Amino acid sequence: MRTIAVWPLDGPPPENVPAEFHAPCARVGRDLRHLPAGDRLPAGVRWELSEEGYSGFLLGLGTARGPLFTRETDPYLPPGLLTAYIAEQVQDHLTGYEFVQWPACPGHTHPMAPAPAGTRGWWHCRRSGRPLARIGDLAATP
Repeated sequence: MRTIAVWPLDGPPPENVPAEFHAPCARVGRDLRHLPAGDRLPAGVRWELSEEGYSGFLLGLGTARGPLFTRETDPYLPPGLLTAYIAEQVQDHLTGYEFVQWPACPGHTHPMAPAPAGTRGWWHCRRSGRPLARIGDLAATP
């Protein structure tokens, strides 16, 4: 595995990161600023992009100590699907390993679910299926 780049969660990626990853990672990174009170990410968490000869790109989160998780990620998926996929991978890591329910669904005890829609993807209520906020716009959630 060869590391291609690391960059801040809500910062711009380096030039050698495929352009298709720029907007989805920025949107999910912005939403990560809205973790529940008392929950936080490990110090120095950042995006990590690697390349594996047999599987392609591996995208995930890491720290200076190493990767927290990486998943094979196809940058050529439709933009809304790619955004929802990246959001889901981060959500799965946080829920499964950090025990963080993110992002919280307003008025419910479950997290919202990412779903592809258009070029951005949306956070939906898992119970009603209603779209609540575009991925990247959690600050606008009622």
